[in-house]
Amino acid sequence: MVSKQIYNRYVEIEKAEDEVQIISFSSETPYERFFGTEILDHSPSAVNLSRLNEIGCVLFNHDRNNVIGKIERAWIENFKGYAKIKFDSDVESQKIFEKVKSGTLKGISVGYTVDKWEEVKACEKSYDERFVGPCSIARKWTPLEISVVSVPADASVGVNRQETNGGEKMSEEINIEKLILVERERINEITNLCREFEIDPSTYIESGQTVDETRAEILKNLIKEKSPLNLSVIKDEGDKFREAAADSILIRSGLENIDKNNGAREFLNMSLRDLAIESFKRDNHQSLNNKSNDEILSILAREFYNPTSAFPSIMDQVINKSYIAGYKKVAVTFDKWTSKGTLRDFKTVENNYLIGNAGEFLFVPENGELKHDLPIDEKLPSRSLKTYGRQFTMSRQAFINDDIDFLTTIPARYAVSARKTINKQVYDILVNNPVIYDGDTIFSAKHKNLVVDGSKITSESLQEIIMQMQKQTDQFGDAIIINPAYLIVPVGYGFIVRTILGSPTINTNDNTQSINPLYNYPIEVIEDPTINVLAKKNAVPWFIVGNKNDAKSIQVDYLNGQEIPTIRRMEAAGQLGFVWDIYLDWGVTVIDYRGIAKNLGIKF
Repeated sequence: MVSKQIYNRYVEIEKAEDEVQIISFSSETPYERFFGTEILDHSPSAVNLSRLNEIGCVLFNHDRNNVIGKIERAWIENFKGYAKIKFDSDVESQKIFEKVKSGTLKGISVGYTVDKWEEVKACEKSYDERFVGPCSIARKWTPLEISVVSVPADASVGVNRQETNGGEKMSEEINIEKLILVERERINEITNLCREFEIDPSTYIESGQTVDETRAEILKNLIKEKSPLNLSVIKDEGDKFREAAADSILIRSGLENIDKNNGAREFLNMSLRDLAIESFKRDNHQSLNNKSNDEILSILAREFYNPTSAFPSIMDQVINKSYIAGYKKVAVTFDKWTSKGTLRDFKTVENNYLIGNAGEFLFVPENGELKHDLPIDEKLPSRSLKTYGRQFTMSRQAFINDDIDFLTTIPARYAVSARKTINKQVYDILVNNPVIYDGDTIFSAKHKNLVVDGSKITSESLQEIIMQMQKQTDQFGDAIIINPAYLIVPVGYGFIVRTILGSPTINTNDNTQSINPLYNYPIEVIEDPTINVLAKKNAVPWFIVGNKNDAKSIQVDYLNGQEIPTIRRMEAAGQLGFVWDIYLDWGVTVIDYRGIAKNLGIKF
């Protein structure tokens, strides 16, 4: 029996949504196609209903130009495809709907594509043993649209094609499947609603309450108990003003990708003095129009350290946005081939051991014993962070002269400086070859990663250094596979390298042509002028670096993974202007010498 409460809700929905119908649109009934018998698998993982549920529509006789309704929901149940559809209100759609209601049109068909077939031969069973061949089973398929049709392919589906009980149709007054759908939707909505507030939904479900009644009662109880509600943060007028004013300065400076539709246009003609006056007026409801520049600066100096003051906040936003934009555009190369790490504090990380290789598997004879293995460990280098930074001031003259370039250009320059400082530190290690964690220089005969007889880059010297890297062994003397990934060269070698790697043939000693073994070799060429500068007038070296997954070389660590420097207002008085601190914490460490090799190069 269907409860009276469910039936009453069903009647209410029918009155509110007269054009809504529950239909079955597909089944596993075999259908004869030109290629043989076709069966649509209706197991849960076989049917992709995303298209129907997202953009599905109802057609008449599969005519794409004759859309008569929409699909509100589609689902699979008892190995059949079902949908809740709603007819459109135009004359043609209503004409079809009247024929559906009267029983003239009962046929439903589905348009679909098949992604995966299972072919079953005669007298054989499908892999799940549910079907017998010969047949073609659509194991992965996607319904594209549902059509009301005059001649359906599958007579077991359609409008009011519901399951029967003892051979008799269910009462037309109460469509059981539709009532079940209504009840299922009520339970799901109440459950989701209660989950948001960590409330047991069973009381509301069992008492037969509607979703609206449940929502009203939850709200009433929350108010009574004074429980906090989850509220989203909405920008107030002050926030919107600060953001628009900051963006107006960035637009004036020519910075790209700034939103011009958030109110920024309103402030484009305002100078820094004008924005300061407008900000003070909004914050304190007082006008500074009659004040001199020095008087305004004096007032702003007091406001500068007030966290709720608008004008300092506007300058902070301008500086941060321009800084980040500049930081992302810095032309450096170190981060292409170095590893990136993170440290939680400034303590030196020591006693960091690398677990050694496990022993080789040994043959165990019949009734023999397994021999115990004790892996060997080797200590890794220590890592630590240092703080690097600068301080800059917006002077009295810059404010009076409306020098907005200070707020945009200067921070961007510091962004360039931060990234270039790291870049220089990394390449200084490559060029100047310092002593590392094992007491030897990073490039040495002991480490087998140095070509002492320096040379320019040729096909032969390139092959030599690649083979040198690939002959490296790990900490425990076992062979390792290091795939060369990066060729790091000074400016001036890029053309030569690309010619070598891009030529299908090479000249041999006897003036004949031979196949170039390095043609299209999968290695990235990195050309950096920092190497030229650091080498000064000496021979200019070049390097090869292995894939970071095979062997590490140099690693750059950041405090808690923060790569972009912090900018904050300086909390110190006595400056004739406004001061900001800018700083970043990082450390550069040689992790392993095996992942990198060096050719001493030549002077050029």
